[in-house]
Amino acid sequence: MRITVLIAIIAILTSCATSKEGGAKKKTGSIQTNAQCGDCKDRIGDVLNYEKGIIYANLDLDTKIVEVKYNTRSTTLAKIKQTIAEIGYDADEVKAVESAQKALPACCQPGGHD
Repeated sequence: MRITVLIAIIAILTSCATSKEGGAKKKTGSIQTNAQCGDCKDRIGDVLNYEKGIIYANLDLDTKIVEVKYNTRSTTLAKIKQTIAEIGYDADEVKAVESAQKALPACCQPGGHD
């Protein structure tokens, strides 16, 4: 009898844990930036890859596009764009925060590698 009850409790707990994970939705997005060099890539990656809800982020320097995989229960593409803007870079339609952009090294500012 006790074993049956224990098995039932384990089954209920397992189904609860599974249903919570089932609600998590992973999504992938692309964000156009004005990043220019390896330092930009490192700066963006260092911030995004430690943000809550972001599973993976990588900047392609050739296209200047950040590919990001994220959990929609924890963050949104709009929040990720805002985070990139707060680092000092444009992110699609979201313009860089001016004070953050001015704080970037000269080579990472718009026109710094022209």
